[in-house]
Amino acid sequence: MPEHRHAFHDVYLWLLIALAIVLVGRVFVWDMPASSALVFAGLLWASSLSVINLRCTVVLMLLPIMMTPVVKYNPGVTALVAALGSISVQEIRILKENNPPYLFVLKILGNRASIMMCALLASSVFRWIWPSTTLDFGSIRFLAAFAMAGFSWAMLSGLIVNFQILLSKPRFDMRIDPGVIAGSTRSLVPSLIMGLMATAMHEYGGLALFALAQFFFVSNKNYTQRALVAKENAEQINMALARIIDSKDHYTGGHSERVAMLARQLAEACRLRKSDVERIEYVARLHDVGKVNLPNQILSKPGHLTAAELDEVKRHPKWGAELIRGMTNIYGDRDYRAILEHHERYDGTGYPDGKKGNEISLWARILAICDAYDAMTSERIYKAALPTNAARVELRRNSGTQFDPDLVDLFLASVQE
Repeated sequence: MPEHRHAFHDVYLWLLIALAIVLVGRVFVWDMPASSALVFAGLLWASSLSVINLRCTVVLMLLPIMMTPVVKYNPGVTALVAALGSISVQEIRILKENNPPYLFVLKILGNRASIMMCALLASSVFRWIWPSTTLDFGSIRFLAAFAMAGFSWAMLSGLIVNFQILLSKPRFDMRIDPGVIAGSTRSLVPSLIMGLMATAMHEYGGLALFALAQFFFVSNKNYTQRALVAKENAEQINMALARIIDSKDHYTGGHSERVAMLARQLAEACRLRKSDVERIEYVARLHDVGKVNLPNQILSKPGHLTAAELDEVKRHPKWGAELIRGMTNIYGDRDYRAILEHHERYDGTGYPDGKKGNEISLWARILAICDAYDAMTSERIYKAALPTNAARVELRRNSGTQFDPDLVDLFLASVQE
């Protein structure tokens, strides 16, 4: 008996494999042109090359590609093509790295059996509701049959995977994990819409138009996934830099994150585009990144700074801006200016360049208010925190001199800490 999984785990997979083979064998009649089989399998394989675990949900291409053979060809042939075409390089690599040879083979075969069972069920459900061999895309019954076929595929897939996960643990605890089922059905509606479009293209435009359309979807999906991965990597770099900034001085720990939250609210109050709001929040976490160059004795000094020390502190916006300027794949000109100018004053007496009014970028003017407000309401080694009401009075008192007066009005009216 295996120690790390339930004893019935292997039996379950072997039974699933055997059942899939028997059921496919009972209904198997080769009625699919070889060229179609190669196109379906090839598209499945191409769509699997970029499968990556992401926080975001993406549309899996299995259903959009396989719904056409589900409604047009023999269930056994459809199941076999789906099983063989869905073998991915990543699946083989991940299973091989995490399992001994016997379990690797068993899980590969088990995954193929799972897909075969799903394809068989989907085909059976479709033919039960729509027994005609003629496809009628204007018929409500046909559309219902199409939708129920896709839904049955997704639900059976979720149940099979859920049961296998339960048996992967030494102690069996019979329960349905909603997350596993939801993961199988979350992208169902867009998958079915894409599948319906692909089936119509195959029906009225032939195999070539179908392959061209699906190749476009696959390429777009792969590109989107790469973009999402790049975005996640950039976010991780951004968060790491923010943690480095806050770790320089435990008295200001969390300052970057609080400023980011305030900046998001103020940007929303300005009615900026959602993408700009998210970007300002993103950049706000790095507004003090230049402080990594400051000695700890300056950052943690309990008394007033000398003139020389103050000059050093005033260099941190330029240091921070120059630091991110070298990361051109992550940060752009607006990010650079926001960090460079967040200590400029509305009346032109700020630093590093003495810009004033609208010469200062909007993002920097937003950051200036949020940075100052959090600094006033936070405990520092050299001063006690101000109550929020007192900090708001200070913002009003410095409106038009240190801060953009219109943004101060928006902050006081809209931003809640």
